[in-house]
Amino acid sequence: IQQRQFNKASNSTYCIFMVNKPYAITCSVVAFYIPFLLMVLAYHRIYEPQQGPQESGPGPQEPRQGLQEHRQGPPDQHSSHRMKTETKAAKTLCIIMGCFCLCWAPFFVTNIVDPFINYTVPGKLWTAFLWLGYINSGLNPFLYAFLNKAFRRAFLIILCCGDERYRRPSILGQTVPCSTTTINGSTHVLR
Repeated sequence: IQQRQFNKASNSTYCIFMVNKPYAITCSVVAFYIPFLLMVLAYHRIYEPQQGPQESGPGPQEPRQGLQEHRQGPPDQHSSHRMKTETKAAKTLCIIMGCFCLCWAPFFVTNIVDPFINYTVPGKLWTAFLWLGYINSGLNPFLYAFLNKAFRRAFLIILCCGDERYRRPSILGQTVPCSTTTINGSTHVLR
């Protein structure tokens, strides 16, 4: 502990946050492992409804689409679009969750392991794992923008100060303001 507290090169001390074993376990379980488990369970439940109707389909000799048409006529365009949307949302969730886990898992594994190995994890490794977790927060807006067209459009509007070329064209032609709001003294039109 003394070696990690005192930096001989600059003759100054710096703050070290050292935790005992119960705190390390409790903190990591509450902040990472329980949310991770809940995300995995939610993701699994999302996939169950999507896979349910398809898995109860025809036998190996009969194509699925043929059985669906035989039972209820041509496939409903609305349900097909909904299924595509739900599948894309599930993939987006998987990518977001995967990045979260990959970025934060090293830190929280180290957070639990370090007290059990007498705090021998190098400080630079701690810093690297912590910054990897912070990078996840910086990645999220770009991941959402890359994976979701509506979010991407809103993100571009915000970044480009409301540039009209990123707005969705109106069905009615000319856009009609719905209401106005004042933010920090300037009036903004809500469409």
